[in-house]
Formats: sequence, structure tokens, C-alpha cells
Amino acid sequence: MDASLALAQACVPATFGTPTLFGARVLSIEASLVTNFTASVPAAYRFTQPSIEVQAATFCNVTVTYTHPGQDDEVHVEAWLPVGNPGWNGRLQATGGGSWAAGRFALGYQTMTGAIGDGYAATATDAGLSTDPYLGAGEWALLSPGNVNLHKLNNFGSVSLNDQVSDGIRGGTG
Repeated sequence: MDASLALAQACVPATFGTPTLFGARVLSIEASLVTNFTASVPAAYRFTQPSIEVQAATFCNVTVTYTHPGQDDEVHVEAWLPVGNPGWNGRLQATGGGSWAAGRFALGYQTMTGAIGDGYAATATDAGLSTDPYLGAGEWALLSPGNVNLHKLNNFGSVSLNDQVSDGIRGGTG
């Protein structure tokens, strides 16, 4: 079997099954093979690492979309999983955001790219919030003036971060 065909067949939603997350319901799982991915990540976007040139990387881009019933949210967790990569170090790097954005935005993708270049699988979440860090919390943190949206604040502060790296999202037993 052609190697690229085997990789494409391994990168389908059925490969991962449906994760189980406490208090959540999975809405969808998407998977797509990314090949020949090349990008530059400057040191300014890596914080603790030098700049990196990622050359011809191959990974499976898996996105799990889920909700916490009754909370009016839709959370996306994206994982870039190395496939057919002998340079994978066997580790997962969960990437974060900045300001009032959780992680699935331009800077987060730079961090994920750097992680792939360093041999990690990488993951990020949007915590069910805006992916625009410049909007600030004002777009999602209040239901009305003075009325905090506790569900979304809780998602931002801890729930979605725990969900992002749980056994359910990674494909474990939950």
C-alpha cells in the first residue's frame, strides 16, 4: 500500500472514536491529513525556545467540537497528531492563549507549529469563546452589565483546559 494512502486512511474520525468528557456531549469530530507543512516561527512567538523552521511536516489535524448541555457553549479542541513521523518524541504539548483568548488564534497556531517542529503532538482549545484576543472578555464574560457569565468564565479558567488534555480527547478510556 502506498505510504501516503495509509496515512490518509489513518487520519479519519473513525480512527479516534468518540471521546467521553464528564458533563459534555460531543457534537462532531473532524480529521484531515496535513502534508508538506512548512512554516517559520520566530523566537518572539516561542517565548522559551529559539526560532524554528518547520519543513515538510506531516500530521493529522483532529478537531473535536463539544458542548456542556444547558450552558449554551460550543467548545473546539484542535490536535495536531504526528503520523508517519519517526521524529515524534511521544509527547503532547498543550498550547495556551494570551490575554482573554484561550488558544485557537494566530499566536496559538504559531505555538502549535513550533511544537510540531520540536517533535511534539500539539493541542489547543478555544474554550468556547471568541478566537480574537483583541475583543477582550467584554464579548463573552458578561450576560448583561454586571451579570457575569459564570459558565463561560469557568470554561475559560479551567474546564476547557482540563477537557483539552483529558483522556477522552486524547482517545483514552475517559
